[in-house]
Amino acid sequence: MNKSYEEELLSIIKVFGDSDILKNIVVIGSWATYFYIKIFEGFIPSIRTLDIDFYVPKDKNITVKKTVKEALRPINYEQAFDTRTEKNKFISPSGFEIEFLAKLRRNRSAVVRIDSMGVNAEQLGNLDIFDYGYIEVDFEGYGVKVASPSAYVMQKILISSKRSKEKYNKDLESILLVYEEIKKQESHMLEFIKLVNSLGKVSRKKYNDYIINNNLTFYK
Repeated sequence: MNKSYEEELLSIIKVFGDSDILKNIVVIGSWATYFYIKIFEGFIPSIRTLDIDFYVPKDKNITVKKTVKEALRPINYEQAFDTRTEKNKFISPSGFEIEFLAKLRRNRSAVVRIDSMGVNAEQLGNLDIFDYGYIEVDFEGYGVKVASPSAYVMQKILISSKRSKEKYNKDLESILLVYEEIKKQESHMLEFIKLVNSLGKVSRKKYNDYIINNNLTFYK
């Protein structure tokens, strides 16, 4: 892992922690795997993106000391808007991009406004898996909520059909990397089995098709 990337991540965690934003969000996507070094001995994450995604489980009744824009200002992030979707993201001079995501709800627009945080979070499917599918790790004195390894793998599988070929292949590599660690620890494997068995009919078919199409020896 590039040392400057780790320092950038730490600066983000610090400003979010000090402004009470951190307690309201969950790190998901590829950067979640960085924190697995805290739970898997010898784990080396494979991260090839500067995009950091934060899931916001609740979009109402959130109390923070500062908005995201205010919190990130001291570390030189600027706010940018997607004119097509109206979602906003926060970009650093070094190329890091921070986005906020929310669970997909019926009869709601593609973006939900979270006033207290000052963000327009994009609503996507299969994110509610992280409502309870997260762990909390200590990172330089800050408690960080991170997608649990099982939830990380499962969400990647369930959204795989919507991914480009390049992202599909990157996700597959990451899925295999994390699943190998899951198998080594009974508690994580039991969590994964429980998650698989809790899937609805449609999601279970997506899961089964994925492991068959990729010749994976995952729990079925």
